[in-house]
Order: sequence, then C-alpha cells, then structure tokens
Amino acid sequence: MRKVLSASAIALFFAALGLAQEGPPKPPPEMANLKYFAGTWSCTGDSPAGPFGPAHKTQSTLTLKSDLDGFWYTGSMTEAKTAANPHPVKGMLHIGYDSAAKQYVQLWVDNFGSRATQTSPGWEGDSMTYTGDQQVMGETATAKDTLAKKGANEFTHKFELTMKGETHTIVEETCKKKKM
Repeated sequence: MRKVLSASAIALFFAALGLAQEGPPKPPPEMANLKYFAGTWSCTGDSPAGPFGPAHKTQSTLTLKSDLDGFWYTGSMTEAKTAANPHPVKGMLHIGYDSAAKQYVQLWVDNFGSRATQTSPGWEGDSMTYTGDQQVMGETATAKDTLAKKGANEFTHKFELTMKGETHTIVEETCKKKKM
C-alpha cells in the first residue's frame, strides 16, 4: 500500500509541475522544420585559399535522416579526394531542437579532430544560420554556417570560421538533392 501512495504522490507532484505525460516523450514540433534537409545531397563549390590550404573546387555528399525517434536529424558529409584536395573533410552531424532555449542546435565532429556546437533561431525567410564555437587546429574559433533554400531540391551553404580575429570563408557550395 505504501508504494502505491508513494507512486501516486510522485505522479501528482509531476502533474502539478506540468511534467506529467502519457507514454514516451515526443519530439518538439519544431523538428518538422528540418524535414527539408532529409535525404542525400550532392554538393559542389569552392574553397578559397586560407588556413586549411590552397584554393580548390569541392565535391561532397551530405546525407541526413530523422533519427532517435524523431528527436534528431543525423548525418554525414564526405568530400571527394582530388589532386587539388588531397585531404578531404569527412564529418558527422546531429541537428535537434532545444525547447528550453527555443533554438536549433547542431553538433559536428570531423576527421580533422574538429568539433563544433552551434545554434540557430531557425528559418528566417529561406535562410537558416547556425553560429557557435568550433575547436579546430588546437584553438577555439567562431563558426558560422549559412544555408539558403533555392527551391525544393537545392540549397546553398557558406561556412565561415573566425580565427585569431580574422574571418575566413572555408567553403561556398550549392547542394542538390539526389533523386532516389
């Protein structure tokens, strides 16, 4: 009998706090705003000369899918190795929504040992911009990813890093959704 009363008291406590819920937690409705990015994208662009080497053309594949019961979009990005780009970037990302802070969050790790945590207020018109800290080459940089819809199956991406007070465009590319 005592366990029933304790469980009931706990349930009433959570209900009073507005935390009672039936069944498993549900993803925030804002996650639906990321559905646009689901799928496999082929990206081409330019990487200007900068702290990571000489200027070169880029080719990459980005794959994103809803994961972890809809709470995250999980994906990978892989650049193609070319004569002009002998050390291509390969990375993994997770994109979700922080309901308490009311912003999207993006987590990134890559084969250069970099990691980043960025946030975005969400879509502003047809653009979404993520900003935050990135650990790269042994130092903290400010990262900025700007994504702009150019239609149902195309977007542009510009990635910038500010290191030691200087902003560098790392890549500007156009991504087109692959037909499945």
